[in-house]
Amino acid sequence: MTKHVSADQVKVARNVDLIDYLERKGEPLRKEGRYYRHQVHDSLVIKDQMYAWNSRDEKGAGVINFAKMFYGMSFPEAVLDLDEQGFKVRKNFREQKHKEPYKYPSHYEVDDRTKAKDYLAKERKIHPKIVNWLDSKDLIAQDKLGNLVFKWKQQGEIVGADRQGTSPMKDGRIFKGIDRNSHGSAGFSVDIGKPKSIYLFESPIDAISYWSIKKEKLQNTRLVSMSGLKRQTMIDEIKRMGKEGHKVQQIIFCTDNDKAGREFANRYQRLMTNNLSTCDLSKTKDWNEDLKSIVEKNQYLGNVTSRG
Repeated sequence: MTKHVSADQVKVARNVDLIDYLERKGEPLRKEGRYYRHQVHDSLVIKDQMYAWNSRDEKGAGVINFAKMFYGMSFPEAVLDLDEQGFKVRKNFREQKHKEPYKYPSHYEVDDRTKAKDYLAKERKIHPKIVNWLDSKDLIAQDKLGNLVFKWKQQGEIVGADRQGTSPMKDGRIFKGIDRNSHGSAGFSVDIGKPKSIYLFESPIDAISYWSIKKEKLQNTRLVSMSGLKRQTMIDEIKRMGKEGHKVQQIIFCTDNDKAGREFANRYQRLMTNNLSTCDLSKTKDWNEDLKSIVEKNQYLGNVTSRG
């Protein structure tokens, strides 16, 4: 475990913009006047660098304190997470560094991907053939900390990555993060055939969960994770399809079936013309919950049939 961080690292971390940090982490926030409210934990409100989680009687200031409280990180873990992810810093911080181009940290990757693949197949119930396909295409990896890595690839180049913990942190939460300097409006994507449609999700796990459920039906499709609810990712993916010579015939919003997800999908579906878009929301909160429910039901029915 990391025990020491430098004074310069702490200085940078303390000046990271709290809202940018949370949005890049994929937390669903909604602006209400001068405040932001978390759309899952609706008693959690943020203003500037201050936060209050009223249902838990947690109040404080500063992004480091928030990371310790919300994600269960230690002080050094929070500092390194804030310092290495390339988050926006507050305007009054004069030592803001110029953002460097993304470079995939291949030295953190390990050859043994057992933990990452087991997490997807056993914990998240992703179809084993899909897990093996993602591995064979070098779209997933495992790092030295045992995190699952989803690589964002465009024209064969890695332009960013999501990192997903495979075991709980101290507070029971699973770590989620985005690599430092990842392309701001890109995301994890998978092409099935020659894409003519774009399916938009809030996370890589949801995208491949959807694929696991509808694997026999999906053809000529691009599955895209926005790592949250990011309008610019949607816009850039439409542009990228055109640059690659693919005509977009349909956009399908597969965001979470919660207030924030529904509002995002409905808002941008209404803006599309010529019946270009539609919504396909999960029955439960998200597509991975749907997948796990389906797998558990099939296992139960299989057990009943075998006993009969």
